[in-house]
Amino acid sequence: MQTEAEKYLIKILISLFPLFPAGAIRAINLGAAKSTIIETAILNNINAIQVNENNFYCDRCDVDDCQVKVNYHCYSYQCSLEDMNKIPDKKYNLAFANFVLEHVVHSNLAAAEMNRILMPGGHLLLSLSNPQAWEFKLAAHTPTSFHQLFRQENHDEAYAVKYSYKTIPNFINLMQKAGFELVEEKYFPATYSYLFRFPVINRLSLLYDSYLLRRKNKKRMGHAFLHFIKKTA
Repeated sequence: MQTEAEKYLIKILISLFPLFPAGAIRAINLGAAKSTIIETAILNNINAIQVNENNFYCDRCDVDDCQVKVNYHCYSYQCSLEDMNKIPDKKYNLAFANFVLEHVVHSNLAAAEMNRILMPGGHLLLSLSNPQAWEFKLAAHTPTSFHQLFRQENHDEAYAVKYSYKTIPNFINLMQKAGFELVEEKYFPATYSYLFRFPVINRLSLLYDSYLLRRKNKKRMGHAFLHFIKKTA
């Protein structure tokens, strides 16, 4: 099931394309694994601004092999977000990571590296888990094999969670210290996206998510979306 945070990340990505001349975007998918869901969604929605497989450039980066067979131009780097030394400085004007930062051991190093590979004024879009949500407080104290139970069949393997940034406000502060300016911060309830396949409990999760929305309780909403711009000076 595609989460609301992932849908929103794609929406904002697409909205940024008109800011650039056709073919001028140099993007990178951080923590891409073998998934091309986001890139495919982009190509399916931005033909109106003359972006297609021939002039869409999106590289990939992951700790594991992330090479995929695609028609659009891309280069795959096998490295962690904390050490992307294989990637030149200021190479990209757009970068995104979809639920990757919660698996990173050293968030401060990842923040510095993401800043380094972006051009001044470059955009960084992130979806990530909120460690203050009750479901992720539980996840922090359960084995990775337990997390695998909640992943759909044929989905990527679950990775160990670290939540080294501790809270979303703390992560934002860390990113600002690394040279980023926050553009947007948005939260989404998340329990249903993990429990929708399980009878009875899925209805309870819907009620809980609705309660969080009514109360506007960002602290307990499981997913966050963050949009940063690298400062120009």
